[in-house]
Amino acid sequence: MSRAAIPALNVRWHNGRLVGRVITNGPTYFAYDEDWLARGHNLSPITVPFTNATFRQRADGFDQLPGFLSDCLPDQWGRRIMDREFSALDVRATPMRMLSWVGRRGIGALTFEPALGGGDDSASSWEAVTPALLTREAQAVMREEPARAFEHLQRGGTAGGALPKATIARLTDGSVLIGGDVAAAIAAHPDARLGLLKLDCDGDSAGRETDGRLEHATMAMARACGIRAATTEIMRDTAATRPRYHLFVERFDTIPGSSRRFHLITLAGALHTHRLDYRHLLLTTRQLTRDQTEVAEAVRRMIFNVRAANADDHGKNHSFLFDEATAQWTLSPAYDLTLNADEGRNYQGLTPNTFGSAPRLSTLAAVAADAGIGRDEFDQIDAQVSAVIQRWPEFAAAAELSAAAAERAAEIHLGVANVLATEVTAKRGKRRKLWE
Repeated sequence: MSRAAIPALNVRWHNGRLVGRVITNGPTYFAYDEDWLARGHNLSPITVPFTNATFRQRADGFDQLPGFLSDCLPDQWGRRIMDREFSALDVRATPMRMLSWVGRRGIGALTFEPALGGGDDSASSWEAVTPALLTREAQAVMREEPARAFEHLQRGGTAGGALPKATIARLTDGSVLIGGDVAAAIAAHPDARLGLLKLDCDGDSAGRETDGRLEHATMAMARACGIRAATTEIMRDTAATRPRYHLFVERFDTIPGSSRRFHLITLAGALHTHRLDYRHLLLTTRQLTRDQTEVAEAVRRMIFNVRAANADDHGKNHSFLFDEATAQWTLSPAYDLTLNADEGRNYQGLTPNTFGSAPRLSTLAAVAADAGIGRDEFDQIDAQVSAVIQRWPEFAAAAELSAAAAERAAEIHLGVANVLATEVTAKRGKRRKLWE
């Protein structure tokens, strides 16, 4: 990897078409390419003007980049790997250098050139590994060992989220490859399933749970509720001192057997803010998709996250996909759904931001009504979700979740249901807050 500064880079579509350029001369600017403006698509309709004017990001929390480009950067875990690589070379993690580090390995339809270091897009950039090897390397990252101790994760470590994970391809014979460039993987292995492997490993300093069974069970329950959710699968690893339950999450920005990719933007990236609640999600869904069935899907997810006690449903855990074939936006499949309200953390998810610590059903219905979902439709959706969550023991058993963890989750679900059923009594002389 070069230590030289990067004054400009190209943003390209997955097929090589030039989308625009990012330049820096102190501040960082983005501008669409003239040909893309004439024949391409608006990749951030709400906040980035689709014109030939340069755009400068002034909102905090987006690395000086438009949200749809910031979404391509690694989040906490991937950034930890990237920062270690930059530190070893004594270079600063500038927005330009971070995009170049991602190169062709990011999530979504965009790629960046020049690509630094791990941006090799040849088929050989995907290498056979085992979950046990990736687990050892993840623990090396957490122990802050030298970068050479996790060289494989440097290839496939561009994914977001806080906990250890890697971008992988699963072959029909069960073997696992790690890499990043979708086109290279599909060219060499047309039947490969591309996804993220969430690693179950020890050493997380915050003591967070990395066993994938709870999330797998919650995702299965979401699908049973009628939610479009990402496909997940447990990869059990017995080649360790204890059984490990890694979670494979199939990617939804790709098409099996094709190098084509969908453009993805998170709710936070679309609105250029991390201070969000469910009104933002529902109204943004209506504005982008122009489809009330998608709004109803967003309401279903809102109800599910509240009833399933997922308090970490923040603005980067809700996304939209753009299909260039139809020029339509839709909600992406739901992802990162798991119970976490009992972890004792102060989450900044949409659920606590909208409803506080004691959500009521009437307040959820009021938020849905603001987006055009009437009370009858809301009650129908809620009844469906509630009935499925009462079947939680089935999903826990199918995921082989421990009895103690399953029972604890059931208790939390019941507690939420009891709170939802109560009503807020407005104080005399005061207007009741929607989230009170």
